[in-house]
Amino acid sequence: KMMAAPLGAKSMRGCGVVTGVGSGVSGIAVDDLVVAKKGLGAFRPVAKASASDLVKVPAGIPVEYAGLIGAPCKAAGLLKGLKAGDVVVQSGADTLVGQSVVQMAKAAGITTISIVPSCPDQETIISLLQTLGGDIVVPEQYALTWKFTRLLSDVPAPALAINYIASSLPAVPAANAKTGALRALVESASPDDLTKIKVAMLTAKMASTTVTYGDADAYGDETAAEAYDAVGEVAELMKSNKLSLWVENYPPEDYEYATKKIAGPFCGMRAMVLKFSPECDIDELNWLNEA
Repeated sequence: KMMAAPLGAKSMRGCGVVTGVGSGVSGIAVDDLVVAKKGLGAFRPVAKASASDLVKVPAGIPVEYAGLIGAPCKAAGLLKGLKAGDVVVQSGADTLVGQSVVQMAKAAGITTISIVPSCPDQETIISLLQTLGGDIVVPEQYALTWKFTRLLSDVPAPALAINYIASSLPAVPAANAKTGALRALVESASPDDLTKIKVAMLTAKMASTTVTYGDADAYGDETAAEAYDAVGEVAELMKSNKLSLWVENYPPEDYEYATKKIAGPFCGMRAMVLKFSPECDIDELNWLNEA
């Protein structure tokens, strides 16, 4: 039975409570809170799935966090192998993965340099990331200036660069791309896209290793199944108040209002989630199949 469904483009996962299990199932029981390792479609009253495709969410995790837990699980995978004292630089730090990277790195003693894209609420996002533990948080416009280079002169070279590459962006060339390819890109990309591409190339030059993720991972929408191996680690950080997500909850009757709000210019880092009460009548949710 569905309990929480992220809105917008982030609606493939969500979480639900198990209402029945087959005779041969072990590890998952009735009343367990679970998420799917692959998209089943969150906007449905009930779903039938193989136990091997589900992940049990540890007790004590709010359902709205559980429905988005793929994002911090993705962040855990990106940070795997780093140690206390290392430095990581990331672009697109306004996503749930970016938020999670900042907090999980802080808990592990890893320094973060976060670059925030241009948007109406950029200053709010920068302030929030600093509150969450971000060591250096700058707007992307600043990252392309000599001042940013000087700012980093006292910081060890990053061991890892994490780049969020939106699907709307043209292909980001390698840091050592030839002049002809760069000239063609400059001529074809919009000014805003070009800034983001320059930032991605800059961070790749700064670090010895670069990893990227796209829209499908940014909010845990299609996070790879193996990433959910980190769900226990993520849950412990959440329960110890070392990891939080900026979530706005809405009852199902506010679906239309919430979907309009998420498309607005000031959505920023917030994830908007439809949250269903345990007493919610499953039959009354059938309209979601056509939403």
